[in-house]
Amino acid sequence: MTSIRIILLISCLSISLNLNATNKDSVAVRKAATEFVTAFNTFDWPTFRKAFTDDATIFFPFWERARRVGGRTDFESAWTTIFPEFLDPNNKTRLQIDPKNLYIQIYGNTAIVTFHLGDGKISLSRRTLVMIKEKRKWRIAHLHASVVSDE
Repeated sequence: MTSIRIILLISCLSISLNLNATNKDSVAVRKAATEFVTAFNTFDWPTFRKAFTDDATIFFPFWERARRVGGRTDFESAWTTIFPEFLDPNNKTRLQIDPKNLYIQIYGNTAIVTFHLGDGKISLSRRTLVMIKEKRKWRIAHLHASVVSDE
């Protein structure tokens, strides 16, 4: 009887520790995603580029960039071509990226962050960030951006 209680206690502790780790990771993932969006809104290039892994891949929502972009050199070139504001030290432009319906799923050292942009009346932008935990920091390994409309 005592051994059953010990096994149950260990099982409960194990579940509790796992939930606490998941909760801490959820907070850390949300923080990393928020820092990414803030860096994007303010065109803070050093912070923005550090949000990605070196081998990150991206699907942009533009027909002109319909193919997957991968690797630091290619995706940095793409970002700075689309948004030259990142490299302009005198830039005062600010974006108004405001994620809605943020949802985080964590699977070990991988997190999936999804959210919507816009009001969804005529079109709706969707974003997915696949994040991985590297050296206790959550970084984007893949960004998928898409837009849907009623047309």
